[in-house]
Amino acid sequence: MTTTPLRSPSSSERLYHALLWLYPAQFRRIYGREMALTFRDCYREEQEHGGPRSIARLWSLVLADLATSVCVEHWKASITFFKSLLGLEKESFMTNILLNLDVALRTDIGHRPSNEDNMTSYVPEDPQVMAKKGAIFVVADGLGGHALGEVASELAVNTTRDTYYQDSNEDIVSSLRLAVETANSIIWQRNGAKFQDATEGEKERKSMGATCVAAVLQGDRVYIANVGDSLAYVIRAGQVMQIAQKHSWVAEQVHAGLLTEEQARSHEKRNIITRCLGTSPTVEVYVTSESVQDGDILVLCTDGLWSLIEEDELRSIVEQYDPQESAKRLVERANENGGPDNITAVVVRVSLTA
Repeated sequence: MTTTPLRSPSSSERLYHALLWLYPAQFRRIYGREMALTFRDCYREEQEHGGPRSIARLWSLVLADLATSVCVEHWKASITFFKSLLGLEKESFMTNILLNLDVALRTDIGHRPSNEDNMTSYVPEDPQVMAKKGAIFVVADGLGGHALGEVASELAVNTTRDTYYQDSNEDIVSSLRLAVETANSIIWQRNGAKFQDATEGEKERKSMGATCVAAVLQGDRVYIANVGDSLAYVIRAGQVMQIAQKHSWVAEQVHAGLLTEEQARSHEKRNIITRCLGTSPTVEVYVTSESVQDGDILVLCTDGLWSLIEEDELRSIVEQYDPQESAKRLVERANENGGPDNITAVVVRVSLTA
């Protein structure tokens, strides 16, 4: 894994940060940090490889999108406000929803000498805790070799789970982001203890990290936080929605229009990730949320699964079988397709009753 030196924000990046204040506060709180990071990455890519014309083209696209999306988001916020004001949208609705979850977790060593993946789930038995904080599911893929990877991924899933429920903040987005950031800090501190008297070469060999994706199901929404290329999907009515963001070199090239999805799957740099836990004192955590419906299926997995199974096949399996059988078959299919990496899947079928 390679890293680049930190750079101060450019005037364009500062301007974009300022323009984000045109959005409603709730929208900024959920999406602002990730939008700023995406703009930074795109801007620096154009600055290094495209030149002034490419930067001008980027700004034209950004401003056109901004003009439309700001109006749309303010319109949505206004509708929500007036519904609340008129009593058409009751705040008690989510607390009256009964969330029933059928959960399966499965991991496999694949064709590796050890399993550096880890996973955890927690569905509170206390109805008040369930109503306030929901149920959490976490998957992590360790980096750094046998012992180091296993430690990093275990720290990632356990710290994320425990920190989330220890935090009294009822804002799920903030609480989930804090939980993943805390996992990053813990792994970073473990690395730091090894680095005190180590040479640069030893630091490279002894460092550990992890990708991580966490999902919280609460009421009629799912909240996602992720770093790296462990992903989350919602399968609904024959459609697959990827709701975690892939932080890899090829994903950035696809986003910039320089590679197709098909090219990215076989590219020689497909395994290079651009973000992970534990290799820096701070980390940018992608967070988002989506509504969930009765019958939705949530899938969390490491790259050992999604890189070997097409989305259509994943959808077909989880729609045909219950979560236990689905998780089993997904792992089996990844192994049948070569299984060069550890394979982990969490499958959750959602049932909602008012």
